[in-house]
Amino acid sequence: MSIESTSSQYVLSAPLGPGFSADSITIAARKENVLVIIADRWDQEDGHHEWQVQFGRDGDMSSIHANFENGVLRITVRRFYQQLNSISGT
Repeated sequence: MSIESTSSQYVLSAPLGPGFSADSITIAARKENVLVIIADRWDQEDGHHEWQVQFGRDGDMSSIHANFENGVLRITVRRFYQQLNSISGT
């Protein structure tokens, strides 16, 4: 699993491998900007995977978007825009 961070979003990529389907993946947002990901394959004994990922305070957990393609789960979480205040001296 890898997480990339840009100025506008977090991108999580998790290669699950063959045999998983979108129907076997559950994603839930929890308190403290925690994302819970559960993936199950019922045809294998070792087919249960579970992760908890905590994003920064600027993660907009209401903007989660997930895509599962070719065995790779990709989740994007937008970041809240933070306006930087400039201080000018006189």
